[in-house]
Amino acid sequence: MLEVEGLPQKGTGVGIFAWCAIIGCTVLVAGVLFDGLLDAFLPDGLVPILALPVAVFGAIGMGVTATTGSAATQVPVGVLWGVPTAAALASGALMRWLWNRLRRSMPLNTAPPTAAELVGEKVTVLWWKDGGGEVRAITRGHQLTLPARSEQPLRSGQGAWVLDAVDSILTIVPWEQISS
Repeated sequence: MLEVEGLPQKGTGVGIFAWCAIIGCTVLVAGVLFDGLLDAFLPDGLVPILALPVAVFGAIGMGVTATTGSAATQVPVGVLWGVPTAAALASGALMRWLWNRLRRSMPLNTAPPTAAELVGEKVTVLWWKDGGGEVRAITRGHQLTLPARSEQPLRSGQGAWVLDAVDSILTIVPWEQISS
């Protein structure tokens, strides 16, 4: 009698590595295509910093598995999983460094300033009532309208100095108070 032993099995980990490469590359492409949409939900640069290591892990894992071939059962598990993991971590660290480097090298007027970057800047009061209102800030070629608060009474059109910014709400004092 013939005995059937079952279907032949693929090499160790080839499936997981292939899926990681596919998922990582797909997320990278989606990050490029939907960059504006993703910026509303995720911190700047998060998609490539996370997707690249996943894609590298998959690609290097497939390469290590293919290189060892049928000897995959003789290669230590630390090599089969360690080499792709180390390459993924290195690529993630490199991508983070490159992303920060690119952000620093871009012209300052390409991205609008955050509220925290307005500390120490002069703003103009648009409207004011009961210790709170809105101010206009013009900096680096951008005009921002932000909520503000102050203990001193202010009036529309008055200049003010930004002392602090917490949760995009500016703490201001009248410009005259600082200049005198």
